[in-house]
Amino acid sequence: MADPILKIGQSGLETTEEKVRALTNRIVNAETPGFKGSDVIIRSFPVELHNAQNRLQAEDPRIDGTFYDQSAGPLNRTGNQLDLAIGGNGFFAILAPFGEGYTRDGRFALDSEGRLVTVANQYPLLGKNGPIVVTPGSKIDISQSGDVRVGEVIIDRIRVVDFQDKKNLETVNGTIFKNPSAAVAAVDVDTPRIAQGFVETSNVSEVNAMMDLVVLNRIYNMDAKIVSVRDQIMSKALEMGKVQ
Repeated sequence: MADPILKIGQSGLETTEEKVRALTNRIVNAETPGFKGSDVIIRSFPVELHNAQNRLQAEDPRIDGTFYDQSAGPLNRTGNQLDLAIGGNGFFAILAPFGEGYTRDGRFALDSEGRLVTVANQYPLLGKNGPIVVTPGSKIDISQSGDVRVGEVIIDRIRVVDFQDKKNLETVNGTIFKNPSAAVAAVDVDTPRIAQGFVETSNVSEVNAMMDLVVLNRIYNMDAKIVSVRDQIMSKALEMGKVQ
């Protein structure tokens, strides 16, 4: 029969390692435009302890899923006519290999076909009429509402969408998300606030991330000590049993 204290300690080490991996990913991408920080959700240990006491058995902490912080990051002025940022809620709709994708990373460029595409992965930016195509070398003006003007002609409007519940969104790389649930449909934002010449930076605070790393290190060391002490106690108990 497995020792419940060792099981709890081992689970504590494993869940802490997962939190460190998520934290490391946040730190690495702290300078990535449009990046959304994530963290693993661990079932509350006090709740599990209460349940264990009522059932007269131990319950170890466990990971319940991943949480993505969809709060907006600060805006950084670049002056690039193809850099865009959303000043309120919503995502840029893009066309990805898996279907429609969503991002707050507003760094765009023109590909060889004249399509506006994401700098990362070269995914076409979607307008109301599909991928937005302009003549290379043209001066592009984009209004706050998302109208794309080439010269004196409005050729399309950028499609900005939002979700009532963003918890169902799955990340592709931390900046691009997909919606695997047909039950939660994307809703077009009719009056977006788009800023041309700006990009949204990561919503990760490097200072907070480093503080979290210190805390996780202490928790890991505590869990490791629990396992070590419990192992020593069990070893002594076994030795005493042999003597008797």
